Amino acid sequence: MVLWRIWRWFLLLSGSVRIIRSIFGIVQDVEDRLRLDISRSRRVTAVDLVRDALRTAILRGDLPGGSRLVQTDIAAQLDVSTTPVREAMRDLASEGLITLDSHRIGTVRMADWDEMVEIVEMRRSLEGLAVRRAVAQITPEELEEAQDVATQLAEEEDLGSWVQTNIQFHSIFHKATRSRRLSGVLLSLEEAGGVFVAQAQQLHPEIRRRAIADHFALLDAFQTGDADRAVEIQHSHISLPLEAFELDAKS
Repeated sequence: MVLWRIWRWFLLLSGSVRIIRSIFGIVQDVEDRLRLDISRSRRVTAVDLVRDALRTAILRGDLPGGSRLVQTDIAAQLDVSTTPVREAMRDLASEGLITLDSHRIGTVRMADWDEMVEIVEMRRSLEGLAVRRAVAQITPEELEEAQDVATQLAEEEDLGSWVQTNIQFHSIFHKATRSRRLSGVLLSLEEAGGVFVAQAQQLHPEIRRRAIADHFALLDAFQTGDADRAVEIQHSHISLPLEAFELDAKS
């Protein structure tokens, strides 16, 4: 069973009891997403499973910056070919979570907060346009979906799952812009900022409480059609990781 092999690989990766317990959660998260995707008639592949498990481990901090990921080793432990592993790692590299060298060895990237500053600056320049387009075109069904995801985020305890679900929440509004290019750029920036969102919550857990409050405030602004308020909330929201970093630097 692929999920068992994923768990076994992480078990061999580290003898830490904390990580072993965490991996049980990773496997459960992957299983839950698998059931959800099947219910939506989406074909879930070995690439999806490997990518999701690795991404969750990175966001949780189970695979810290500098950890090496050798494709052949991962493939052997999971009893799969190197093809899905290579594709999964390529996806993670495009998200900015790992780097790949010429020998197909991946390295989990160290967080570079200068990069987060750049991500926030780029998002601030685009979010005004995106939010106003989305407010004008979002459907009741999309708002209902966003409400459900916001509720899920308010109840989620696992950090890795929270960060990935947070990306899902914001992608609903990005798609509501009805601009494939704009939503694609914003999704790319959202994914690149995921590791910083995770580290911000590790540094200052209260950041999550503020983020959750922002989600519901954003929903309220969209439901009432208040584009100016929605832009204001979103601009403040995307700066939360930087606030955490600045607080930590001062302490």
